[in-house]
Amino acid sequence: MVRSLCLLVPLWLSSCAQAPPPAKPHPPPRTTVVAAGDILLARAVGERMERTGDYSIPFATIAPTLSAADIALGNLEGPFCEKPPYTKEGMIFRVRPRGVESLVYAGFDVVNVANNHFGDGGNGCIEFSLTHLRGAMIAPVGSGLSFDEAHGGSVIVRNGVRFAFLGYSYAPRNDEPRAKNPVVAGRDPAQVRRDVAAARLRADVVFVSLHDGAEYTRNVARETQEFAHAAMDAGATAVFGHHPHVPQRIESYAGGWIFYSLGNFVFWQNDPAATRTALLARLTFSGAKLETVEALPVVIESPGVPRLANEKESAAILKAIGLTSSRVWPVN
Repeated sequence: MVRSLCLLVPLWLSSCAQAPPPAKPHPPPRTTVVAAGDILLARAVGERMERTGDYSIPFATIAPTLSAADIALGNLEGPFCEKPPYTKEGMIFRVRPRGVESLVYAGFDVVNVANNHFGDGGNGCIEFSLTHLRGAMIAPVGSGLSFDEAHGGSVIVRNGVRFAFLGYSYAPRNDEPRAKNPVVAGRDPAQVRRDVAAARLRADVVFVSLHDGAEYTRNVARETQEFAHAAMDAGATAVFGHHPHVPQRIESYAGGWIFYSLGNFVFWQNDPAATRTALLARLTFSGAKLETVEALPVVIESPGVPRLANEKESAAILKAIGLTSSRVWPVN
């Protein structure tokens, strides 16, 4: 009966008229985040950039890989200092202000400055560096003029998704709530839980950059793992480690990923040979959902210039950390 009645009503009045099929939803946009290890813009590479006036030297080969990402993160070893002296050798790092041009050229959006060298120039160079980086539209994380600033991190929005970045070091500086001088955030599992939880209230994805671990070994230090697990348990999507100067293993944990050490990046050391190899972490998101995880093998050439490894080199670098493919997840 209902069918026959429907036929008697003009089509333009009929509720029985077929609506057009709903449009298929567009897939969420993809966003790619890459993370690199230690970047030292002093010593030999700093001298070469100053002598030639070419501040693209450190990243001349690898820049296309970095700039192709939507967000690029690295660990900046050593502060920019407004006045000399600048480091030619040794273990006290002071970088010329023009060094920031190389980071801009490479396409870095965020740098972790929570490390054992960011205080090499004293409070003055820390303050100058924070201002200098922000002036170049690069967000420094892990240090600030106050405790809250050092632990608050930075949020970068890409394709409508909010990505938060936090930074920490085994070598804290003035890391207490009432600090009156610049702060470098330390490796405190309880504090990182609080920081990640706070970051999740204002971001869709949270990353933690960690300068920590035993140097020149593939073995992950117990305290490094404890801190990384605390960050992941609190809701971080990934932890990117550096400081050991050699690549270390990658762990799937609590629904995310821990790169315990990406190794060096723009950093030249003769020995051991593993210090001249590295990883780039590349994570691709569909909206706020993690889609792929990759570990791109890197070779570092004198005086600290990284490039993507060739097939043979890649196989050896990945084998050393227990991988057979640069595609970490999902496994084909």
